[in-house]
Amino acid sequence: MQSVRKGRVSLVETATDEIRGQIVNGTWPVGSRIPPESALSETLGVSRASVREAVRSLVHAGLLEPRQGDGTFVISDDDSAVALRRRLERAELSHVTQVRQGLDVVAARQAATHRTDAQLAGIEAALARRKAALAAHDSEAFTAADAEFHVLVAEASDNPVLADIYRSLSTALREELRRAACLDTATAAPADPHSRLADAIRAQDPQAAVDAAVLLLAGHVRDLALPLED
Repeated sequence: MQSVRKGRVSLVETATDEIRGQIVNGTWPVGSRIPPESALSETLGVSRASVREAVRSLVHAGLLEPRQGDGTFVISDDDSAVALRRRLERAELSHVTQVRQGLDVVAARQAATHRTDAQLAGIEAALARRKAALAAHDSEAFTAADAEFHVLVAEASDNPVLADIYRSLSTALREELRRAACLDTATAAPADPHSRLADAIRAQDPQAAVDAAVLLLAGHVRDLALPLED
């Protein structure tokens, strides 16, 4: 890491840019703890107060998270992904569902075409956790497993843009699932389109995967009492 240059750009702004750069280039990957304030101050050649303000700025930006007694950790390496996630958290659930009507069909078709054995195993494991939570009538575990299932399908699409968007959607997706009372409707349903989707992905049948995704989304639209888009 280079010492920050002193000039017209404030030391706080330059320190912020330097720390952000270390996050983006992977020096401090997501999940890692950044060096303590004293070490950053020495490395960057600025005061601890400047480092403190720089870190505070990156916490506000959603890249860092302070944990009491444990330090400050990297929680994202992409400013744009953070902005998208925050926008989605404010979105109307009907708008999230409308976006999913497009994304889920593409993700299902692409996952059936491109999935790896490891990705299929992850999808099936999430489905198994969903079924176990359903049997236990555990709403939180069910919602988490359901949302994870959809994220893993998107990740199996071999389209990193689609996967990134779906990961950003995950919080809004969990809220959509809670509002739709998906645990109750899944308990009452005679068949599970999630299993049908996993079967199609396993068989590498894109059309069957699309059909399952459409059926699954129709159920969400019905449960949320939303108009179904053509």
